[in-house]
Parts: sequence; C-alpha cells; structure tokens
Amino acid sequence: MDNTTRGKLQPYMGMIKLLSTVSGLVVVSVGGLYIYINHYLDKNYPIRPEITSKATRKLLRGAALREHIAPDPQIAYMFMLSALEQIYSDGDLDESSEAVQEIIVRMAHAAAQIGEQKPAKQMLETAWDKVVDSDGRIHGLGDSESWRMQHVCRVADALGPLLMDCGEYKTAIRTYGTALQAARTMQNNDSDDLLLKQANYVTSLGEAFAMDKDYESARTLLSSVLMDIKKREQPKNVVDKWTCLDAVVMLDLAQVERQQGNVEKSQQWAETGLQETKKWKRVGACDNCQAHLLSHLAHLSESQNNVKEALGYYSLAIKHFQDTGTGNMEQMDTASRQLKQRLLESTK
Repeated sequence: MDNTTRGKLQPYMGMIKLLSTVSGLVVVSVGGLYIYINHYLDKNYPIRPEITSKATRKLLRGAALREHIAPDPQIAYMFMLSALEQIYSDGDLDESSEAVQEIIVRMAHAAAQIGEQKPAKQMLETAWDKVVDSDGRIHGLGDSESWRMQHVCRVADALGPLLMDCGEYKTAIRTYGTALQAARTMQNNDSDDLLLKQANYVTSLGEAFAMDKDYESARTLLSSVLMDIKKREQPKNVVDKWTCLDAVVMLDLAQVERQQGNVEKSQQWAETGLQETKKWKRVGACDNCQAHLLSHLAHLSESQNNVKEALGYYSLAIKHFQDTGTGNMEQMDTASRQLKQRLLESTK
C-alpha cells in the first residue's frame, strides 16, 4: 500500500470525473450576511475540533457551503478532497480517525449526487466494513460507542438507497437492520429525532423486504411503523419531518397489496394515503407522495379496465403537477392519451 499523501488520496481521485481545480466558493461581500452564514454553518455543520489547520477548516467550510447553502456536489467533493490532502500532508490524523471517516462519507454522498453511484457505493462499503463486521456486529473503529452508532447510521443513510437502486435488496435489509439496531442503542433514543430515524429505518426495511418479494415481512414492518406514527401526537398545523410519513407508509402498503393481487386493499390504502396528503398544502414531502399515490391509483384502475376512473386519476395527477411541479407530467400525459386512444378505438 502506498502510504504517501498522494497514495492515500488515489482511491478518491480516480473514482469520479473531477474538476481540475478547487473553485466555485461563493464570495459574500456583505459583511453581515457572511457572518450569518458562518454562524449558521458553525451551529448546524460544525468542524471537528481535532482539525486545527486553518487551511483545512476553510476548505471544509467551503464544502459545507456547497453541500447545504449553495448546493454543488461536484465542487463540494473537490473541497473535501483538498481538505483530505491537507490532513494527510499534515500527518495529524490517519484514515481510521473519526474526522476522516466522516469526510469520506460526505464525499461518497456528493459522488452519488453527481451520478457516480458505483464509486460512491465502493467508498461507503469500505467505510461500513470499518464499523460493522461480516456478522453484522458493530465494532471497534472510533473512540466511543456513541460515535460508532452515529457513524453506522451516517453510512447506512447514504449506502442503503444505493443498494436498493442496484437491486441488492438482501444487503440493504442487513444494512438498514444494523442501522436500526444502532439507532435504538444510542443515548436519548426516545428523542423525537431518533424516533423519526427509527421510523424511517423500519419503513426502509419494509420497502427492501417488499422489493425482495418477502411481502409478509414487508406488511408486518410497515403496519407496525404506521401504528407508531399514528400514536405520535402531531402538533396541529405544524409541519415537521414527520409530516406525511404516514402517507408514504400507506403508499408502500398499497404497493405491497398490489404485488400480491389484493386490488381492493391496495386501493383502500392508496385512497387513505391520498386524503392524508391533502391535509397539507405546499409541503414538498406531501406533494411528492400525492403524485405517487395518484399515479398508483391511475395504474390500478387501468389494470382493472376501469377506464373512466383511471382517466380521472391521470387528470388529477396532471393538474397536481401543474399546481405543485411534482410528479411525472410527461408520463401521466402519455398514459392518459394512450388510454383515451384505446377507448376511442374500442367504441368504433
């Protein structure tokens, strides 16, 4: 293994198409706004104290800016790659340090955002192996158990969707299962944020089991998380990260029932989920879920040769896109026109 700075960086340099130089940091000339942005980044995305180099901290601040305020994942990746080069040159931290591992996970997330799923997945799998053994046990990297649990969740949040996208459903199940275990082990695991994280992992597990065609496990998990969501007291008229999660789970249940040929149950879940989304106007998560539910109901009706009902749902889906910008307008419009054409031909 090449232990030089360049050698350590090689896995992250050759993986994706990179800009030739670090550039694109937004220069803010208004002093007050600059101070506000710095304060916001310090509060929400702090740089670890063991990173002491001013140059490195500046690079990581630039990365955070390009991750969260003026998003550009390719530039963010370059900032982090340069920060990693500086860290290795200084020799203060090695690759197994908590600070470096956190940067690598952020780099992998940025790589996935620019469409480089394969190298992102490789980076995350390497990071995963450093904290989870082949039997799924969380082990020794890092100075504290608390950090290990948080890092398992951090890696799973980025790795899980990539595993689902490439059809590795059983690995996704193991990944989300380990992350759920970690979230339940953390201190203050009954805090609202951790309860939400646990609910999201159970939902993701249900989706992974469904894609793996284990519909009974999927239904059990999704039904249980829906009950937990319903038990939670939702503040009236307050939008938070829980908003419309119940509708997302209902969509998942609708899809599970459809896969098993239970059309009536599928329609019931989808219609109930649709009513939940309609309670919230101009909420991104709800708008997106509503688009998927309308599409599901349209396809479900069409599959049952209920043409008028299907056309009604397609029409609602198109109007929803026009109102909110969510959904696949072209797909819905094409499906609607094709169905109208079939209807016209059948009446000749």
